[in-house]
Amino acid sequence: MTEQELNALFDDAVRIRRQLHEYPEVGFDLPRTVALVAAELDALGIPHTDRYGTCSIVADIGRGEKTIALRADMDALPVEEKTGLPYASKIPGKMHACGHDSHTALMLAVAKHLKSHEDELPVRVRLIFQPSEEGAISGAKMMVDNGVMDGVDHILCTHCENELDAGAIGVCYGDYMAACIPATIRFLGKSTHAALPHAGVDAIAMAVTAYCKFKEAIEREANGARYIWSVGRFSGGQVHNVVADRCEMDVSFRFYDMDLARRMEAEVRRICEEVAIQYGGETEIDWHMSTGAVYNTPMIVEAFERALATDGLPAQPIPQRMSSEDFGWYLERVPGMIFRFGTRNEALGCTATAHRSDFRIDERGMKNAIRAFCAYVLRCDTE
Repeated sequence: MTEQELNALFDDAVRIRRQLHEYPEVGFDLPRTVALVAAELDALGIPHTDRYGTCSIVADIGRGEKTIALRADMDALPVEEKTGLPYASKIPGKMHACGHDSHTALMLAVAKHLKSHEDELPVRVRLIFQPSEEGAISGAKMMVDNGVMDGVDHILCTHCENELDAGAIGVCYGDYMAACIPATIRFLGKSTHAALPHAGVDAIAMAVTAYCKFKEAIEREANGARYIWSVGRFSGGQVHNVVADRCEMDVSFRFYDMDLARRMEAEVRRICEEVAIQYGGETEIDWHMSTGAVYNTPMIVEAFERALATDGLPAQPIPQRMSSEDFGWYLERVPGMIFRFGTRNEALGCTATAHRSDFRIDERGMKNAIRAFCAYVLRCDTE
């Protein structure tokens, strides 16, 4: 790729990214975003389909025997933007606070370059534009369940990173991002006047008792394994003079060890049953996995680094993290990897972490992400 070609692709990515940034959409409700992506693909002469689920787009380029999938997530967050950018969100309460607008924009630039070199591609490339990476219901799981990985040999994706300087490319071998279980645990008691507590069943007391037991159980069961057990919401009662008949907590459980997850689910259910019996109440548990862990296949990471080195773009190591990504659902079916592209620039104020209302990126980081994808696809080892 010449510098002139790269600059033109980068200009396209910036234009598209800013259009997306002004009109963020959330979850599976992405009509404007999908229309923009479809229009860009149409302009490039790239056929596409929406048959893999609500507000999804998939396009294939090339005719190789093997298929590499490249995934870009498209959804924004329910966050009020406070960046003051000239292209800030025009939709109240919604913002691209995680950089998915940059992922979609740079993937369209990659599509343009690969389409112009279609006859040179050693593989078929499947471009996956996914909804609802941030949502409680995973867009990745929907698309995987609908067959988007059929015929795919491996998959790559990327994510912007304000902890990496703009232009840097970061990779991690093996376990990289944690699996996530978002659990809701409810305790159901019996309301009564606060002056007559013996006549009711205190749901808040049940939840507090269980809360303490959960903390003890996870520390015991983890036995040194990495995990996060965070209670993000604890809610019960309405007024001071009525014993609460309902209390619930939302838990974010992050882990790498599936055996630990199975043991902890059994412990949660046992503890809840015992507490319910102790107090004379009832319990309900909503326990499901929102995504599995992200495991970067070492052989693919090695091939990715070789391709980038050939293109004069070295990658740097980045640490394992306990955040989650629904990219893990694709990796349940095929090997793959996620890499990070740096977008940090202190002089431009691009330092805030994702999901903050003042999150902004140095768009110049997209340039090397485009280079990285194209270099890998055009030079990849398909053996």
